[in-house]
Amino acid sequence: MAPRIEGYCTEIINFLPDATFVIDLDGKVIAWNKAMERITGVPASQILEKGDYEYALPFYGERKPMLANLILLPDEEVERRYNHVIRDGDTLVVDIFIPSFGKEGTYFWAKASPLYDSGGNIVGAIETIRDITDRIRGEQETKQTVRRLEEIISFLPDATFVIDLDGKVIAWNKAMEEVTGLQCADILGKGDYEYALPFYGERKPMLANLILLHDEEVERRYNHIIRDGDTLIVDIFIPSFGKDGTYFWAKASPLYDKDGNLVGAIESIRDISDRKRAELESENARAKFAEIINFLPDATVVIDTNGVVKAWNHAMEIISGIPASEMVGKGNYEYALPFYGERRPILADLVFRPKDELTSKYSHIEQEGDTLVVDTYLPRSGNNAIFCWAKASPLYDSNRNITGAIETIRDITDRRRMEERLARSKAELDIASEIQKSFLPDTLPVIKGFDVAAISVMAKEVGGDFFDVIPMELVPLEEGSYGILIADVSGKGIPAALFMALSRIVVRVNALWYQDPAKAIISANKIITQDSKAGMFVTLFYGILSEKDKTMTYVNAGHNPPLVYRSQSGIFEELLMTGIAIGVIDDENYEKQSVYIGPDDIIVLYTDGVTESLSSSNEMFGESRLKDIIQKYASLNALEIKEKILQEVQIFSESEPQFDDITLLIIKGT
Repeated sequence: MAPRIEGYCTEIINFLPDATFVIDLDGKVIAWNKAMERITGVPASQILEKGDYEYALPFYGERKPMLANLILLPDEEVERRYNHVIRDGDTLVVDIFIPSFGKEGTYFWAKASPLYDSGGNIVGAIETIRDITDRIRGEQETKQTVRRLEEIISFLPDATFVIDLDGKVIAWNKAMEEVTGLQCADILGKGDYEYALPFYGERKPMLANLILLHDEEVERRYNHIIRDGDTLIVDIFIPSFGKDGTYFWAKASPLYDKDGNLVGAIESIRDISDRKRAELESENARAKFAEIINFLPDATVVIDTNGVVKAWNHAMEIISGIPASEMVGKGNYEYALPFYGERRPILADLVFRPKDELTSKYSHIEQEGDTLVVDTYLPRSGNNAIFCWAKASPLYDSNRNITGAIETIRDITDRRRMEERLARSKAELDIASEIQKSFLPDTLPVIKGFDVAAISVMAKEVGGDFFDVIPMELVPLEEGSYGILIADVSGKGIPAALFMALSRIVVRVNALWYQDPAKAIISANKIITQDSKAGMFVTLFYGILSEKDKTMTYVNAGHNPPLVYRSQSGIFEELLMTGIAIGVIDDENYEKQSVYIGPDDIIVLYTDGVTESLSSSNEMFGESRLKDIIQKYASLNALEIKEKILQEVQIFSESEPQFDDITLLIIKGT
């Protein structure tokens, strides 16, 4: 009899729905059911008779006691291994999270009890394990949902309120405040249908009160109602609400606690007056369909499923040269004759055709749902060929059966020609950009005792920054003198580019004429001011660099003060303004200054496109960062210093577009 009983026990354990295993007093596995095989992936044949905590490996990845091993230990030892444990007599029950089990860890419920023989002696232990991950995570989500419930209700776009079983208001959101003008603080806790007063002007049940009533009672209060399970949905007109009455859509549902007990009701209300009135207007519009089609500004044709013309509006008469009286009622693609000179399907016909037939008629076609859109060329439209935009859609009856198609045609010939003109303008702008780039020196002259590098990066195709290095051999100056020029024209784009061209030519001519930089700029300013009719001006730094005495004699006409870095002391100096921008006052007097450039001293001339570059947080690059870069890379040559400054500006600006021209001119003493 004992083996027979043991066989029954094994079969019962094997078919338990929860994963279950049994160990003897030596900790060896004597039962490992199918549910345990599924949850661990370990077949019984590989685990039976195994001890030394091998049954813990599939769960923990290491050999360690499980709950079945702990059932006879003192409470203190059990609590040391598990944070939350329930002891029911000699049975242990615990919830535990095993982070290493499964993709994101697994929550288990486990229960372990001792096993006794007929003499009451413990012969082993049994443990049952159940995956409760879904339940635990569901509870966690529920807690989060509860925490957010008030916030969600408060910010629902629809006016919403909640009542408890006593009919007292327990939530009244912002949208409800806006609709009713009644503040939440003034209605919370109120009952006796007080929430109906803003809508009806009297105390009466609202939809939230009726969700548990019989259908007959609900229908008595509302003419048209939808019951979806225990949810009620209704459209209602309240003549006393608003100036001309208001149409509302309302939805009410019961609220339950976690045990399924009814605790209240929630109702959402939406003003659908615009929609309702639009529906009424739509009915009137359908009655005037033919008239509307006739007066559409775009040429429009309507055909039925047999390809017979049902409408041919006035704009279509104009574009085709065919009156409606000669076209309505015609089929057999006659409507294509005015446009193509032959009978063939037009776009309206293709809405009935399979997709693979579309490209055989039009090379470029777009499909938006069941609507077709195309740009095409009509070789004959009345007496003229035109480019047109066409759009065709199917027409449906109230049961969504296709009854025909409508096509609208718009003459876009002028737009196409405008696009062509814009393309030509773009090409011309590219040419202008190349011409402007040609104003800038391709190469810089070698200046004895100095290392010079320069660059100008335009924000658009053309811009207003420029620089120049001018050999002074045309004037009887001392040998080894060079004009150094950097400038920034006010404004951007083509106007700035034109003013830049004027300014560059005038300054260059005067620079070559006058040995004194102050006289050169005074003369250039008079000319530019007289030609500046649009209030434009240019900030400019111009100096004469001398190979002989290692000095630069300069004029700063309202420009960003160049930075002078003294390599010996590590100190910065600034070459401050000696006059205002040129092009402002024609008789402005400019003073000249001189600066000595010693070995390894660095002068950085720049436009405000450098220091006013913006980061994604709208912060300017600034002069301080520029100084840090110069000091950090002072040991490099002029070209390398220039590249480092540009690189740091680009990194600082990240993905922000360049909004101003950037020009740099670096002079380093050697």
